[in-house]
Amino acid sequence: MSKLLEYFDLGSTAQPKTGRGQSPKKIFHWVPQYLTLVLGIVVQPFFAIYQQTGQWNFSGITGRVLFAAIVGIVVFPAVYKRAFDPDKPLFVQLCAIFALGMGWESLLRTALKAAQG
Repeated sequence: MSKLLEYFDLGSTAQPKTGRGQSPKKIFHWVPQYLTLVLGIVVQPFFAIYQQTGQWNFSGITGRVLFAAIVGIVVFPAVYKRAFDPDKPLFVQLCAIFALGMGWESLLRTALKAAQG
């Protein structure tokens, strides 16, 4: 159980420091990262369909968004901890998170293995 709690503890990695060496108390500073991850998960199958058929098909997007939100909750801690670097610009972090979202299947397997211990 402690491994599971540690997995979802976003504060278990280095946090950004202020000029005096103290971590700022930001609430929901991870929301842009989470939304970017969910966007990557949402668009991945549409890219795959386009690669196969050469046509865009956005049918079923509502269900896909819900699926992405749920998968995003499971894989987000691993993605956040890997991509978060207070020394990098936010845009660079979001690009890395978007790409990681496109590979959600392997991230989900990794997250489930971590939860199992």
